[in-house]
Amino acid sequence: MLDASEESSHLRAGHGYIEGGGWRAMASLLISDARVPIEAGETIQSAAVRAGQNPDAFIFMIGGRPVPMDTVPPEDAEVRAVRVASGG
Repeated sequence: MLDASEESSHLRAGHGYIEGGGWRAMASLLISDARVPIEAGETIQSAAVRAGQNPDAFIFMIGGRPVPMDTVPPEDAEVRAVRVASGG
C-alpha cells in the first residue's frame, strides 16, 4: 500500500490505481498548466470540464494531431490542450 504522498506522485505521473491492487497507465490532459488524469472511458471534453475549463476554448491534440473533444483517448495518451484565441 502506498502512503498519500506516493499515491499523489503516481497520480501526477499519469497512473491510476486498479481495484484489487496495482497501478496502470492512464491518459492525461495537459490544460492551463495542470495535468488532469482522464479516467478509462472518459472523453477529453469531460476531463476538461472536470478541470474547470470550457472545452470550446481549446483545440485538443494527441501526438501533434488535432482530435475531437468527444474522443476517448487511449490509456497511455497525453492530450495537450491549446487555447484558441477568438474575437472580433
